[in-house]
Amino acid sequence: MIKINLLPREERVRRAPVNTTLILAAAGAVVLVLAMAYGWYWLNGEVGRLQASLQQTQADLKRFEEMAKQVDRFRQDKARLEEKIKVIQTLVTAQGGPVRILDEVSKALPNEVWLTAMNRTGKRLEISGIAFSNFNVATLMTSLGKASDLLSSVDLVVSEKTQVEGVPVEKFTITMEVKEGKG
Repeated sequence: MIKINLLPREERVRRAPVNTTLILAAAGAVVLVLAMAYGWYWLNGEVGRLQASLQQTQADLKRFEEMAKQVDRFRQDKARLEEKIKVIQTLVTAQGGPVRILDEVSKALPNEVWLTAMNRTGKRLEISGIAFSNFNVATLMTSLGKASDLLSSVDLVVSEKTQVEGVPVEKFTITMEVKEGKG
């Protein structure tokens, strides 16, 4: 149906003109407030996630610190065990040394020579004994120097005449060096 306004022009109700700038500004303000609210909500969520991640990282750090302490204890134990193994290996390699030294001295010993003492200090070996003559002592020294790859630097320290049960003998002391790693 068609409406016709028959009222005179002066009596017609006039509507105020709509201010579009104000409406657009209000709409922009509402959109801006909504965008800020969404940003605040999103940032709060991000802060919560980061705090949870930080707590998880701190828990992992504590766990890893405990593991690092265990690793350090294991390394110390390993170092102690390796040192013990090294000492055992040194003892095992040196185990045959005294036997080899005695064997070498026994091989070099002439018939008319008797040993009374044998002392080893580090690389230095000292032999004391009795022989019927200086010639027998010299034979022992020569045999020790030539026949052995284990002994070197054979030196006569003391040779003196003495009597044992009324028999004249030579009392002697010989020093020598035991070669490194051989005994």
